[in-house]
Amino acid sequence: MKTTFELDIQKEKYKYTSLIVTGRMGDLASNTVDVYIKNGGEPYPLTNLTVFYECVKPDDTAVRDKEGVNIIDAAKGHLTYTFPAEVFSAPGQVKRSFFSIEKDKTFRATTQDFLVISLHDALTGHIESETYISEFDKALEMVKGHRKEIDEANKRIAELTPYIQKKVDETDTKFKGVIGQIQLRVDGVSKQIDAMDIVKKAGDTITGLLEYKSDNAFVLGSRSYKTIFHKGAQGELIFAPSTKEQGDTWDWSKKVEIRTDGTIKQATDTNWTNLKTTGVETVPDRPMKYKKTGGLVTVMGSIRNPKNTAIFATLPEGFHPPQDVAFPVVVVTGSTTAAEFTIQKGGGLFVNGVSANATCHLVASYVV
Repeated sequence: MKTTFELDIQKEKYKYTSLIVTGRMGDLASNTVDVYIKNGGEPYPLTNLTVFYECVKPDDTAVRDKEGVNIIDAAKGHLTYTFPAEVFSAPGQVKRSFFSIEKDKTFRATTQDFLVISLHDALTGHIESETYISEFDKALEMVKGHRKEIDEANKRIAELTPYIQKKVDETDTKFKGVIGQIQLRVDGVSKQIDAMDIVKKAGDTITGLLEYKSDNAFVLGSRSYKTIFHKGAQGELIFAPSTKEQGDTWDWSKKVEIRTDGTIKQATDTNWTNLKTTGVETVPDRPMKYKKTGGLVTVMGSIRNPKNTAIFATLPEGFHPPQDVAFPVVVVTGSTTAAEFTIQKGGGLFVNGVSANATCHLVASYVV
């Protein structure tokens, strides 16, 4: 028979109730209560809400469960709850036991506490004598059944041991003979190399052409960082330092290339890159652009209708001059006049001394 509980979420009058649920360790799905949730004595609707059972067991571990909840009539706050076996896994009185009603993480209410007692079972901590003896006898019979097989296996192992040892000794003798033959061959080759003076252990001089048939690399060692020197896929010669002292990995961000067209390219070099402008018009086929070769930065392009000292473009980091620099600029209005083109140390670009509706042809180069 189910026990019927009325539990109220208003706990001002009673925090605890006199309701009791009793179970025994090992009970499975056999403890079910009929629950009516109230709010100040009135039915508490459970529509669109989730109900959990929560408790702290005698061994101070917690249980939070919603699987055992079965809503009978949500509008009347009516449900049944079947306690999981975990609630009765430790003997004693449950310290806190209640239902919580939640909606996502935006709402939570709890009922009054009710008492749950977990009774001892008959087996935990005790040995059932007849079962114990029966299991022990079965184990003895199994050992007796395997004993003969074990004895026969041991006998066979004893018979095979001398044969295995003989084979090991024969193999060892043959192996030593092979090692001796290999060593004789190595000694012979070493003597031939020394006699012909082909391979040097120290410095040497080559009077003819030394050619690599594949794209291999040279590594130059030093007391600090190493340097690798190799040929790239397009025939370029590439130098790069090691990433750390005496390291064998290479910092390609610092590489230097000698290209097949005779030019030298550093890792920080760039091709011509368009520069975005604001507040001015660009001249067709003459957009603002910039480039870096080695430590030299070049900026060029043409603009229309600039405002004096108003920044119309900004160079990216790595292309800024060490200080503000100014360059002459050709200004075309009704006639050609001279004005000033400035690049700030922060990368900003502006012109000064130009008249309204002027077209400015800009070019500047500086070292960073």
